[in-house]
Order: sequence, then structure tokens, then C-alpha cells
Amino acid sequence: MRINNECGRKILIEVEKLAFGETITVAALHEKMPEFSIEDVLNVATIFNREHLIIITDRAGYDDNDLLRDNKIKGLTERGYHSLDLIRDDKVWDYLKEKMPDFDEVSLYTIFDIANKIKNDEYNKMFDIKDGSASRRYFW
Repeated sequence: MRINNECGRKILIEVEKLAFGETITVAALHEKMPEFSIEDVLNVATIFNREHLIIITDRAGYDDNDLLRDNKIKGLTERGYHSLDLIRDDKVWDYLKEKMPDFDEVSLYTIFDIANKIKNDEYNKMFDIKDGSASRRYFW
């Protein structure tokens, strides 16, 4: 099962919008993202559930591996929020797509790793951290 990277990003963004205590079925999530097939949404949601990026509260089926259209998504996990934070910015996302000619073939987890390195480099420059020695220079 391959992750559609655009679909994965959009799922994280849409699930983050859920209010506290609210849930959304996979089918309703798909309705918010008509540019993707239900198969793409199911595939990505299944993988995100397995990898603990989203919280599933109601399992309509007995198979622990695959989600069904009626499964309810409650929200993002801490790992899900962290992953979304890495790719939320459209500038970062577009930059990654521009620089990676095989973007659609690269694992979303590889994209998370590269985005994390880009963010770390930005913060190192912003705070003038030369070699990761901030903990030696500052006492808090």
C-alpha cells in the first residue's frame, strides 16, 4: 500500500480541525477531500492508524489492519501533531515538491525527515546555533 503524499498531508490538516470530543468517519473525511479517491483516504488513514499518527475511537470492523468507511477518527496523536508541524507550511511543502523530482514516489516518512532537517537548519540560523552547542552556552 503506497501513501499518496498529498492525501496524507491533507488528512493530517483536516483531522487537526476536529473540535475536542468531535469525531469524523473516514467516509465523511473523504467528502471533505473529493480530489482523492476513497481508496487513497482509506489507505492513508489505515497507515496513519498503524503508525500512531491518528486516533481511531470506533472500529466498525474486526480486522485490526484495515479501516473501513465507518471507522471514526477522533484526532491526531502527539506524533501526528509533530509530523503535521513539519509539513504544515505551504512554503516548506512546495519547496520539497520542487526539489524532489520523485516526490510522489518518496515515502511520506522520508519527507517528514527532510522537513525536520530543514526546520532544524532554519532554527539553528535563527538562533545562531553553530554546532548544536546551545545547551553548553545557555543555562536554563
